[in-house]
Amino acid sequence: MDVLRLEKLLSNAANPSYSKALEQLHVLSIRAQEIDYKITEGERGNWTHYYYCHHDGARLHFDWSCPKQHVCPVCSKTWTGEPFDAAWVTLAHSQLGIGMKHLALSCLIDDDIEASGKVKAVLLDYAKYYANYEIHGDIPYNGPGKLFAQTLDEAHWIIDICYAYRFVERMLTDEEKQLIHSGLLLPCAEFLIEYKEKQLHNHAVLITSAIAMLGFLLEDEAIHLAGLKGEYGLLDQIDRGVLADGMWYEGAFQYHFYGYHSLLQYAILVEHTEWDLKAHPTLKKMFDFPLGYILPDGTLPNLNDASHTANIQRLAPYYEIALDWYGDTRYGELLRLAYGLDKTNEEQKDSGESNWQQIWKIPSDAPADRDSLEALWFGEELDNGQHVKASTAHVAGTGDRSLTQILMSDTTSDASGLTKLVNRKGWHLLVKHSKFSGEHDHMDRLGLSFGAGSVPLFIDPGTTAYGVPAHYGWFKHTYSHNTVSINGKDQPPADGKRLQYHKEDWGSWIESAVDWNDSPYTVKDSIILPKEMCPWDDQAYDGVSLRRVNIVTEHLLLDMVKMTVPDERTIDLLYHLSGELADNSLWQSSDAELSELGEHWLQDKWSKQLVAGQHLEWKMREGVLQQVSWCSSPVQLITARTVDNPPNRSRQTLVQRVSGSREREVLFINAFSYDNEMDRQQGQISGHLKLNVGTKSAGSLLLELTAAAVELSFTLDWKGEQAVLEQVK
Repeated sequence: MDVLRLEKLLSNAANPSYSKALEQLHVLSIRAQEIDYKITEGERGNWTHYYYCHHDGARLHFDWSCPKQHVCPVCSKTWTGEPFDAAWVTLAHSQLGIGMKHLALSCLIDDDIEASGKVKAVLLDYAKYYANYEIHGDIPYNGPGKLFAQTLDEAHWIIDICYAYRFVERMLTDEEKQLIHSGLLLPCAEFLIEYKEKQLHNHAVLITSAIAMLGFLLEDEAIHLAGLKGEYGLLDQIDRGVLADGMWYEGAFQYHFYGYHSLLQYAILVEHTEWDLKAHPTLKKMFDFPLGYILPDGTLPNLNDASHTANIQRLAPYYEIALDWYGDTRYGELLRLAYGLDKTNEEQKDSGESNWQQIWKIPSDAPADRDSLEALWFGEELDNGQHVKASTAHVAGTGDRSLTQILMSDTTSDASGLTKLVNRKGWHLLVKHSKFSGEHDHMDRLGLSFGAGSVPLFIDPGTTAYGVPAHYGWFKHTYSHNTVSINGKDQPPADGKRLQYHKEDWGSWIESAVDWNDSPYTVKDSIILPKEMCPWDDQAYDGVSLRRVNIVTEHLLLDMVKMTVPDERTIDLLYHLSGELADNSLWQSSDAELSELGEHWLQDKWSKQLVAGQHLEWKMREGVLQQVSWCSSPVQLITARTVDNPPNRSRQTLVQRVSGSREREVLFINAFSYDNEMDRQQGQISGHLKLNVGTKSAGSLLLELTAAAVELSFTLDWKGEQAVLEQVK
């Protein structure tokens, strides 16, 4: 560890402000000392995504004393045999690696040479056996492992081992260092180099970070550069894999931070050396970008293969590093929010926003304790919401706004292809007009995710663990998203685009587009897509164009979709609601075939014909969502019960189907208005949401809406390359 970083670590460890972090480290180090696992010559791990219950998607309970019995904490079923036993082995070694990192750091702080003996013994045991472990693994689309079943897991584990070694290095004899170098670090480096991925990918970031760390510790420049330089090396991943606005190209915030974590592990290890990366402009952009997309409830949207919700509490360790390195006051604001240090929002009151509903609330497990390793290594004082360093940069496109203002404000980026629209009630809409993002993409261009505060209305649920059938069977497909499917098929790769965004005095709106016209998508030549990861139907979408205009006002969301098809196709506009239809008495049971995915994913189907101005009411988890609909062509409405995330829950899916599309152009218009329980208790409900669609001069449409006793009218001319939308005063 760098001398300056060591000084700060020891200083923070002695500072009462970080007592919880030090206590947590000691708890973790005691657990590590108590691990009684004998490393042998026959270790052989398997994929941890197999360590999940197939019934409800819950991760199985790991128990050191039960390597052959694996209990689901939700349904209590005990799973035995493979692949669960070998997945347990992977978890055991992963925890052993992390545990040795914690124990070694604790020994460094406490100068505890005796306790470091456990770390030394584990490192020497690995050095005795590691080189002879058999290369194995058949995980889809991944390289093999030695101790583990994939190259990625090998990289994860060795990064922790690298830190464990670094922290106790001065307590080792020269002979012990040599044994660890030759028996563990070097053979692992050689293995990772052999199976380094030749594509832009989050796995490649982890693997190249690990190689570079091993080269640095071994003082072997050739190994170091094998990880750092060259095509698909770590620097190339940063330069080409991170978009211009700072988002990792794979399009999920969870994968953005997943890859960034390993990059930061390397950057921390080489801090204040000739290899220091802090001045690389992309690193700060990667901290900045997510701030604009934090929703009013403190979470980030789930997109693509996001298997858990990221919130500001989970982000806090990253921004401990960011605040130390760059001093941006917004990072301090995020930490204060995460740790519950802002008791009142004085800035909001001072800026005349006292009538703005206080949407911000930490939904669970919060406020977070300031107990991370990063707080010990990097923590800065957060008193009074100030930081001693001057802010060196601002979040792109946010000007001088505070983080709290950013949470409640629109953010749009053409580079990442994401637009967040927010109103004063805390409603938030995310529009996905992104570029195709490779293996982790869900083929859902122009998909929507709509919520109110922490209440999901119709959202992108991300996915579950990859070993759970619903992942590949449902979540990774177009039909599970709030977008359009042609002939029930998946959308082929294509790059979406933002055509325009406007902030008006009555709200804000965006127009987005995607075309399937044989144009190559941006990352086509930089990624590897196995045949099994290409389930789309090029023929179904050939020549299809999709345009979407979304408006968010104080009282409603307006969703307008224009589909252009070259010949007869079946068009399905999809909404997946986190609630249920309040009244289906006029609906009839249906056996309509909806998607090629299999009808077992779409249960309990009901249908009826759409009438102009059709009004539906949905009972949500909290409150009521109203919907009114109109279409330029005859529409069959179909509802179905579909899987939610986690998979032991369900949603109600609404399909607006135009069968045969005799017209080459079809226009759907849907308006939504939400009342929460507080609105209804206070009598502040929207009333009956109404929509009337007529024609204006020169063929433009006149849209007349009524919501919450407020009447709004717009004209829409959608004949040109961009929509022309104007409010009628």
